[in-house]
Amino acid sequence: MSHASRYFTRLTAIFFLFFMISCTKQNEEGNTVESSSKISSESIENSSVDSKKIYPENSSADFKERSKDNGTAGKESSSVETTKPPLESLSENQVQAIQTAKDYLDTMPLSQTELLQMLTVEDINLEDAEFALEYLDIDWNQEARKKAKEYCKHKIGFSKVKLKAQLLFDHFTEEEADFALSHVNVNWIEQAEIVAKEYMEDGVSSKEDLIDVLMNEGFTKKEAEKAARQSMQG
Repeated sequence: MSHASRYFTRLTAIFFLFFMISCTKQNEEGNTVESSSKISSESIENSSVDSKKIYPENSSADFKERSKDNGTAGKESSSVETTKPPLESLSENQVQAIQTAKDYLDTMPLSQTELLQMLTVEDINLEDAEFALEYLDIDWNQEARKKAKEYCKHKIGFSKVKLKAQLLFDHFTEEEADFALSHVNVNWIEQAEIVAKEYMEDGVSSKEDLIDVLMNEGFTKKEAEKAARQSMQG
């Protein structure tokens, strides 16, 4: 199997993995999105508060004014927190967008771009989708970390280099991908062994050749050597 074919096979496995997660979510939820206006303010307000990356131009004037006032106050005192408008003051579409976004994030880790795409597929307009993401104050660094962990858990076989490339492909930023790689607990030698076994099944038989192909996959020389040795012994 060629390098390109092998990479395509892995990429197909990745898409299938998250497609199945998405389908499971939709099957479990059924039509619950339509009743999302009953969402409790407590479940929303307990969402993590770390980063803000989207500022919708057409959100309510009241929300903009509150954000502006709190931004000014934040310069004077770091202890001042941004005040969110109560849910009862929001439109039904905004509340639905918030609930749907939260449901997706409870089901699978997503980048900002991926989540916006999911919401628009649910027939939520872009303005309400962007409002929902701002309202939830999502920590995209943590989403990237969780997604990196998810990839490695399913034994697809990733080097650090390839995992970062995959996160960037999923539309995480460079900074978010770097954060994920710095905070995810991955045994890279085990990942290298997964890839080594694939190459051995394709006919790579010498230790030296196995080390070479693993290094071409982005593993370090030390990772490749140890994985090759353990794979050949196994």
